[in-house]
Amino acid sequence: MKPYTIRRVPWTCEWGRFGVIIEELGVNRSRVDDVFWGCRYPPDAPHARLTTRGECEHCPFWTQAARLRSAV
Repeated sequence: MKPYTIRRVPWTCEWGRFGVIIEELGVNRSRVDDVFWGCRYPPDAPHARLTTRGECEHCPFWTQAARLRSAV
């Protein structure tokens, strides 16, 4: 059996969220212009704080996402 490790990155953290900026190119046409990461820690914070990927990799509050805990 091959062991897997969960990397400490935004998409594997309970608090991490991401969003995209869409560029409108005209009628019924658009494309993704940029992707950004946000952190919702502490859980009672009203808004996500924008972060860089490096911040997530070294964050002391990084918590494995619940959707991954049941999969391992």
